[in-house]
Amino acid sequence: MKYILKNLCIPVLHEQQIPSAIQSFLQISFDSIQSWKIIRRALDTRKKNYPVFVYTLEIDIASSDIKHPNLNLYQKPAEDITPKTKLRDINPVIIGMGPAGLFCALAMVESGLKPILYERGDKLERRATAVNKFWEQGNLDTESNVQFGEGGAGAFSDGKLTSRSSSLASQIVYDYLINFGAEESIRWEALPHLGTETIRMVVHNIREYLIEKGCVFNYRSKFNEIMVSQNHVEKIKINADGFKPEIVILSIGNAARDTYRMLNANGIILEPKPFALGFRISHPQAWINKSVYGSEKWVDALGAASYRYTASLAGKGTYTFCMCPGGYIIAASSEEKTCVTNGMSYSKRNHNFGNSAIVSQVDATDYGSGLWDGMILQTQIEHKAFINKYAAPAQKAPDYLSSALTEHIVNTDLFPDLQSFQISELFYPQIDYALKKGLKHFDQIMPGFIRHGVIIAPETRTSSPIRIVRDKEHGNCIDIHNLYAVGEGSGYSGGIISSATDGYQLGSRFHY
Repeated sequence: MKYILKNLCIPVLHEQQIPSAIQSFLQISFDSIQSWKIIRRALDTRKKNYPVFVYTLEIDIASSDIKHPNLNLYQKPAEDITPKTKLRDINPVIIGMGPAGLFCALAMVESGLKPILYERGDKLERRATAVNKFWEQGNLDTESNVQFGEGGAGAFSDGKLTSRSSSLASQIVYDYLINFGAEESIRWEALPHLGTETIRMVVHNIREYLIEKGCVFNYRSKFNEIMVSQNHVEKIKINADGFKPEIVILSIGNAARDTYRMLNANGIILEPKPFALGFRISHPQAWINKSVYGSEKWVDALGAASYRYTASLAGKGTYTFCMCPGGYIIAASSEEKTCVTNGMSYSKRNHNFGNSAIVSQVDATDYGSGLWDGMILQTQIEHKAFINKYAAPAQKAPDYLSSALTEHIVNTDLFPDLQSFQISELFYPQIDYALKKGLKHFDQIMPGFIRHGVIIAPETRTSSPIRIVRDKEHGNCIDIHNLYAVGEGSGYSGGIISSATDGYQLGSRFHY
């Protein structure tokens, strides 16, 4: 009989004892364990200097009478039974080459389609050159940057692959990632990551596969206009060229503010949604390792330590977000004279500093109920934070709490530069208050969090402040039969896996 076993705890460095741990945990004979495989592995570091892996396993036992509170019969994930729509045109149009767009294309080629993909930014290799130039010299290309270009914003990130979904579609996404170069362990690690160089390699391999299958990739191709008549997209304009596709799939990122406005002006239904904003905080990674593990000796076995904290204080949810152990804080602007931060790391996570966003939830009570109010708030903060040549506002965490300007800031990250700044000036008082309360709460959990921290601001692009409203049953944009929106820019997903899954599920609806 096949079962799922949860909460099997095994001390780090003793993972080879999984079969005997199963035997002891379930009080069964060793011979009755026919097979086992890891479904999930999480790290428990609550007891210092005694890290423990917590496993969820799929096991096959030669018995049907075993009873245990952590043991349940295996249930196969339900298959998607959504009826497929036959297309007349073998070349559906996908606008955007982030995870949602690429995985939508992967699903489509499985069904005989050959999508044409358009991206406002550059091919990944050229894009990386432009981004490096921006980091070194402060020269921003507003069409090809950390936000825009092949691979999406995830191509300059930690490459986190966490997902709350156990759907068949999300499992297929992991299968594809492994087939295109990711490690097998991403299937079961609770906090898997690729690192920015690996995610770029995977994107490159996906591109080459899709081209081989007949897809066409177009770069520096901006979606400028959409013409709708009788609930139907009649024509779109890419750069100066007009097209009449059978269906259009929008895989725009959450930074595509000009595209949102163009869609709204042409009758596409949008709505505001809550999001979160705040700043990044950087700490010496050696201090994080000791605080989390209890000792640096565990780093060789476990890699750089990470943390994840939440607090519900001051009437707002405040939490750490996108923690990058052994990583960098990077400039991620996409508009001139704005400052945006993000976190990035390479697969080895071996930089001397680690960082995380600390963000607070914001909604209409903070910025108003108008469609554009959240986006306007983001933009105001980003412009206020701009310093000559895209230097980022920075302040030691103790100084931020005491409203004292930090006299000297050491740049440990990839920004063109850092400059001392009163971070509180960036935020409305209620947001600033929630962020400070959160910092103090996290310092109680991890003593020294404030004393050792340097704040670099702002973090404004956690998710889209706009949602492109979709029909729940058919997936198309409300009142437009042949227009679809997927991924982070749609407002329905966030992160690499959820965006890729969203795109794959939509692409699976069509065949030729």
